[in-house]
Amino acid sequence: MEAMRLIAGLPLYEAGHATHMYGPLLTVFLAGIFRLTGLNLLAGRIVFSIFSFILAAVLSLIFCRGQSRKYWLFAFLLFLGVNLRTNLIFFSAQPDCVAALVAVAALSIWILRRESWWGAAFSISLFLCATLLKQTSAAFALIPAAYALIWKRRFVDVAISLIPAMSILAMIAGIYLIWPQVFFGMVTVPGSINVNYSRFLPIGLYFIATFPVFLIALLSQFRSREPIGEPERWIWAAIVVLVPVSVWTTCKSGAGYSSLLFGYLAMTALFVVKLDRFGHWIGSRRRSWAFVSASLLALVVLFSFLIQIGRDLTLLLARCGDEKYEVAVNYAQQIPGRVISPQDPTIAYRAAGYFGFSLFFELDTHAVDGNWPAELPLPIQEELSGARFVVEVKSYVPTPVFERGLAANGFQRKEIAELTGSSYAIWAKDR
Repeated sequence: MEAMRLIAGLPLYEAGHATHMYGPLLTVFLAGIFRLTGLNLLAGRIVFSIFSFILAAVLSLIFCRGQSRKYWLFAFLLFLGVNLRTNLIFFSAQPDCVAALVAVAALSIWILRRESWWGAAFSISLFLCATLLKQTSAAFALIPAAYALIWKRRFVDVAISLIPAMSILAMIAGIYLIWPQVFFGMVTVPGSINVNYSRFLPIGLYFIATFPVFLIALLSQFRSREPIGEPERWIWAAIVVLVPVSVWTTCKSGAGYSSLLFGYLAMTALFVVKLDRFGHWIGSRRRSWAFVSASLLALVVLFSFLIQIGRDLTLLLARCGDEKYEVAVNYAQQIPGRVISPQDPTIAYRAAGYFGFSLFFELDTHAVDGNWPAELPLPIQEELSGARFVVEVKSYVPTPVFERGLAANGFQRKEIAELTGSSYAIWAKDR
């Protein structure tokens, strides 16, 4: 709906209107899609999924370079497998994978720039774009600094490596001075969400212990007598930065395993870059031992990516609302008087062209002590006071505060035969 507001020329970042907590380029990206397709949520998911597959392909090409071509497809499948550990983020319209793709491109250009100021400028531009898609992708800009500190340790190298990160800080400072409402939406509001630091160690242990492909790659690294190659050095720099950042973001209130995406990509890269070595080692064994070794490695890979398959299937079938969505929209079109749907603003928009408030965005923006407030935010209360009907939507994210608000504002649930047993309900205000 924020993309549709942008298409309609309505302001997104203003007092009294809460938007999403991602970067503003997400809205621009979706608006570009919806200009071609209209408000089509499936189209948004498909386009973002295409970029997710491109991300897996690009990472496979980068880390299989110099290895046998037969490993490229396997590496591609491994990177796609990260989807199964991150709440199916590859099938989402969230900007995580697109931001990761842009950040990987920025990092690659930074590495290959060879003293070119044009290359450095282009790389920094991409780092900034990634941050404007997903704020935590700014962590990729710290990888050059981590690389310089671990492997170079010269003041000049460290100073130069800090340029991408400092550029992001300069951009954020500029946004704060020039466009404070955007700063509030993409920095202040996410920063107000509670971080449960007591979960950091348990999540970190689960993160690593249930991903044994990383542990095997780590063991291979320690047992190898060969010098650490340049790709592996950059991967280690990425691991040092992205793994802690991923765990930290997962500790935030309301966060899920999708926040671990960047860390999983880095750890998978360490395994992928050693595929050729694993293949040679297995091939050097006797036939029986080679079969056993290959089987054990296959089991480790399957365990690493399928351990959360039950949760993935549940998420795959979860949805906001149900198949009665069109019925709810059609009924809302026939209602005399203003109808709102804060839990799913697309209903009121499709029914009457009304750009309403989003309950979830308002709850995020008006968090109290890092958590959703116990009372409805003022914009939602004002919207309820001016409405005659409300379409309630039950979803996998419960919002009891909204149900209490409906009753407190004099709304009563109407019995609609067509919506019986569905996730949708119509509430009418007593006159």
